[in-house]
Amino acid sequence: MYPLAAGERHGLPLETPTLAEVASEAGLATAGFNPSNPFLTRETGYDRGFDLFIDFWDTHDREGDPVAKRPVAAIKSALHNAIGRQSLGALRLMQALLLEEGCQYRTGPLMTERALAWLEKRDGPFFLWLHFLDVHYPYHPLPGHRGMKDRLAYLNGLAGLAVGRRGPAVKALKRLYGDRVTLVDGFVGDLVNGLGELGLADTTTIAVTSDHGEQLGEHGRWAHGPDLHEELIRVPLILSGPGAVGPRRVDRQVELLGLAPTLLDMLGVPSPPSFLGRSFAPLDVDDSERGSEIIFSEAMHCGARLSRSGIPDTFTVTSCREAGWKFIHDTEDGAEELYDLTADPGEQTNLARRHPDRVAVFRRKIDRHRRQTAALASSFSESPDRSSTPDDAEMRRRLAALGYL
Repeated sequence: MYPLAAGERHGLPLETPTLAEVASEAGLATAGFNPSNPFLTRETGYDRGFDLFIDFWDTHDREGDPVAKRPVAAIKSALHNAIGRQSLGALRLMQALLLEEGCQYRTGPLMTERALAWLEKRDGPFFLWLHFLDVHYPYHPLPGHRGMKDRLAYLNGLAGLAVGRRGPAVKALKRLYGDRVTLVDGFVGDLVNGLGELGLADTTTIAVTSDHGEQLGEHGRWAHGPDLHEELIRVPLILSGPGAVGPRRVDRQVELLGLAPTLLDMLGVPSPPSFLGRSFAPLDVDDSERGSEIIFSEAMHCGARLSRSGIPDTFTVTSCREAGWKFIHDTEDGAEELYDLTADPGEQTNLARRHPDRVAVFRRKIDRHRRQTAALASSFSESPDRSSTPDDAEMRRRLAALGYL
């Protein structure tokens, strides 16, 4: 579903099945591995449908996690938690200078190792979900891959942003971010190689994607927040395996909302009515047949940080992308942006005032989408019934470690 239909930060609606639940009902063994993203936990319902669900945060089962058994790492983790409750600035310095990976989240090698160990015991069809956070902010240098020189370069980059030395700062942070992308690429390669060693490579469909991109100075912003420019919503999507067509690049636009129906389509399993996306299988369909598809994207600012006007607030941002044009509207100040993505892929020239008729058409489409989304959201329970929910301090600590506060 669209994010705001599900109810952002309130967990998955109990009334709708998840992809893992549909896979499990179809007879697949299921496993999910969350490296400690606080939005994707048992408390928010992401464990539903998984025979095995591992959340690597310290409030959950970490049996077999070698990091938890190292005394020095345990001390650093405790220090990280204590500092994070007192000072986010001090936490940033500690993360950049001292911490081993594992205090913010578990790293790709551990995730891959645990996933392959689970697969080795399986006999029959399976659905496996791996969530890598290694390319997530804060993307300071990874211990074991680069030394203190790179850590200082990261701090220098942040300092450059603070004092207005934008050029050198952008260069340093882009390099560090690119290094992390390369690392995650290697982790995915290790997983693919592991599937080959288990004799599963030729019979396994693999989907690689991302929930969002990253702002590295484009439009004057950093990391990711309630914005919908291309650097945030145009993400990788790679499909391989039985039923996929390759190698080829598909130029038509598709939305991640269609990924779950596509995977079920490739399995021959019907999608539940609550899956709002449209399958883009078969993958060899003529691109022109999908060229005019309308794509909506959504984001919500929940008042956890200051809004664009500097006031704690709640507002939503919605974009509509169609036939090479893109329209963005936010409810905070009613700002409207219109871009010709063919001529201006970097979204540098706002054409809203030049094309009022086109803006009016897009505005009606977004208004209709918002009404439909709000109606769906109102049909679900107000709050999922969870047996355990992290308290405010715990959630704040987890969000701070990933740069959300």
